[in-house]
Amino acid sequence: MDVLNNMPAGGIGTGILRVHPRVAAVFDALNGSNRPWLLLRGEDDLALPAGDVDILVDSGVLPRLDELLAAAGFCRVLAPGHGSHRFYFCYSVDDGAWIKLDVVSDLAFGPYQQWRTPWAPRCLRRRVRHRSYWMPDPADQAWLLLLHLFMDKGGISPERRALALAAARTAADGGRIAESVRRRVGAGPVADMVDLVLGGRFDDVPATAARMRAAWHGGGLSPRLIAGVNRLLRRSGAQVRGHTPLLGVMAPDGAGKTTLLNGLHADVPLPTKYVYMGLWGAGPWDKVLDRIPGGRTGKKIYRLVRGGVLARFYRRMGKVVLMDRVAYDALLGGSGGGPLAGMSNALALAVIPAPDVLLVLDVPGPVMFERKGEHSPELLESWRQDYLQLAGRLRGGRVVDAAQPAEAVQRVATGIVWESLSQAGARRAHRRRHPVEGGSAAPENADPVASEAAQESGAAEALALHLWHLLDWRFLLPILQPRTLGFAGRVSQETESALRLLDPEAVRLAGPDSGPDGASCDVVLLASPGRSHVESAGLALEPGGWICVEASRSLLQRSGPRTLRGWKRTLERRGYQDVNLYWNAPNRDRTARLVPVQSAVAIRDTLALRKDVRFGSLKAAAAHLALALHVFDLMVPEGTVTGRRPERGGP
Repeated sequence: MDVLNNMPAGGIGTGILRVHPRVAAVFDALNGSNRPWLLLRGEDDLALPAGDVDILVDSGVLPRLDELLAAAGFCRVLAPGHGSHRFYFCYSVDDGAWIKLDVVSDLAFGPYQQWRTPWAPRCLRRRVRHRSYWMPDPADQAWLLLLHLFMDKGGISPERRALALAAARTAADGGRIAESVRRRVGAGPVADMVDLVLGGRFDDVPATAARMRAAWHGGGLSPRLIAGVNRLLRRSGAQVRGHTPLLGVMAPDGAGKTTLLNGLHADVPLPTKYVYMGLWGAGPWDKVLDRIPGGRTGKKIYRLVRGGVLARFYRRMGKVVLMDRVAYDALLGGSGGGPLAGMSNALALAVIPAPDVLLVLDVPGPVMFERKGEHSPELLESWRQDYLQLAGRLRGGRVVDAAQPAEAVQRVATGIVWESLSQAGARRAHRRRHPVEGGSAAPENADPVASEAAQESGAAEALALHLWHLLDWRFLLPILQPRTLGFAGRVSQETESALRLLDPEAVRLAGPDSGPDGASCDVVLLASPGRSHVESAGLALEPGGWICVEASRSLLQRSGPRTLRGWKRTLERRGYQDVNLYWNAPNRDRTARLVPVQSAVAIRDTLALRKDVRFGSLKAAAAHLALALHVFDLMVPEGTVTGRRPERGGP
């Protein structure tokens, strides 16, 4: 990542080729800044740059450089410990290639930019126009290349010898930089450097380079100190500036999830981190865990907490997170396994961050079976349909045809990642151009596309952080994906929107005579209901269907029971079976735990977690007393009651 790293072997001052549109946009943006700049090298590699596009800019443009290059389609990657270097990236979807800019405001040499110079302003003053861009003065360019080869590389590789020879011929005539170099390392090493290259004695270059490095002086701070500080700063790693996308991939086994993510991790030049979230996959200790009560659930909880923490940490550190599987697997049929498994699934949705981009790989069942030879083509095809159905209801869901070659799939996925990253950058640039104060509306001249994207992003965040939590009650039931969902009571608009994620055709039961024809619902949710709503649910539920009542304790209740114990007894009197009561701790709006009231251990554990809140110790003492008197179900402030309609007969 040095100033003149990876110089092409095409010679200095070679003919001008076509300029890539993205690079041309950068040149136009810099020309419009009214500040001097120049292309340090690589003028013959602009059609589709294979290496870095190295640019020197005036320091006066730095405060708005990010905004200028964002408008040209580039995002910045922060890389501490690289001196004045700023790195910008862009993905060309049409070419399937990344373009990297390496922009500097100072000229420094060495692997840690430890040998500084004051030459940047002088080189900018002597720059030469080449059509739409600027280049250094030929003598300056020659000396900069030779210093790069000697001070940075310490030698000249065979493929660069012709380029070095052309530079030495130009440098032999002297130049402004030549005098400055002689003052820093002495006239002898400088003359030897030029003579060695002109004479073709490339084997002697390392010795001369070592003499020049040892003799270098001037430039302010000690080169050793600069190198040590930059080496330490680089340990923090590179970071994408601003919001980084979190990419999740869902698909059955054999669709190519791991192959795709490994390819992205290896080929995308942005700082990325791979996180495996296979919560429900097999493990080497499964046979042992199967013998331990709750062992497999404990394994799931460990994996989800570890994966969730890592994903959030990496994202905060500015990495593009690549998640192999996501928490949405809990929404698929067959992922349940009793109350403990259901609660761990709910915890997964709460702990694991929702992906910004969710790729659902679509591969026919027979193709997946042929690739991996596991399960059966019919079962894989069934899973495929489940994933496709789920993808249509999840935010950021994108279906990718993964039956095509892996390279083509990776190219499509890379374009989607870049689309998410560039949209986030466009929103940041829009906010900088049109700041909104005090929550007022956006200016009339605001970019409508960016505004719409910002609104969609805000809605998506609300879905991930709030709406899915309103559906946590489903993990108390054995039916995670209702076929026909009914609801009644004081159901808010947000809750209704969340319910329609489970069943787009969910039916509101307004009274005993309303709802679907016959008993056709397999799940009915009642929110703060009255007695009439319980009757409506009984008429709508099919035999074996489940009712879920979300209620609060209220001594002023006019219709229906006043306590959660009363709701539990109401369902039992109406003939419901497997009736259970859960405490929504601390309340229904901010449910952190669904605590089974029949479990004293779970209640005490929850109370211990809340002892540090205001009046927490007093409340805990009252709760412990209620437990001892077996009246805790009378004290539960807000909770959920579930029950199953019998297979024959019923309420």
